[in-house]
Amino acid sequence: MPSQPDLPEFAEMLTMTERIRIIVFGILLGAAVVILAKGWLFPWLKGFATTAHCRTVWGVDGVSVLWYGLFVGLPLIVALLILAFVGWRGYKVLRDGQFPPLKEKVARPTRIRRGWVAKFIAYLHFGLCLPLFALSAWGYFQAAELLQRPIPASAYETCAKSS
Repeated sequence: MPSQPDLPEFAEMLTMTERIRIIVFGILLGAAVVILAKGWLFPWLKGFATTAHCRTVWGVDGVSVLWYGLFVGLPLIVALLILAFVGWRGYKVLRDGQFPPLKEKVARPTRIRRGWVAKFIAYLHFGLCLPLFALSAWGYFQAAELLQRPIPASAYETCAKSS
C-alpha cells in the first residue's frame, strides 16, 4: 500500500463569536481614537503651534519642541508602537518556529509554515518599523534645517496678545 504524502497542517480558526467580538472592539477603539484626536489632540496642537515661538517646554524653545516632536517624535512613537505589537508576534514566531505562532487563531484557513519561511515572516514583522525609524532619522535633519529659518517679527505680536 503506497504511503500517504504529508498533508499540510492548518492553524485553528476563530469562531464567529470571537470574530464579532474582535470587530466590535476594533470599531469602538477606532472611534475612541478619532473622537480624542478631533476633540482634544488636534485643537491643542493647533493652539500650541500658533504660539510655539512664545513658549518654552521644560526649558526648551517651543518651536524646537514642535518641529522635533512632529518630525522625530511622532514617527518614533508610531515605530515603537508597531514594534511593541507586531514585533511581539514576530518574537513568538521565532520562539515557536512556526507561523502562525502556537495557540494563535486565524480568521481564514492558514497553512502552518515552519523553517526558513517562518523565520523570514518573523523578520518581516520586525522590519515593519524600520521605515518609520528611517523617517525619524530623516526628520531630525529636517527639523534642524527648519529651526535655522528666522521667525518673522510680526509673529511676536501674538505673544503680547496671548499674555
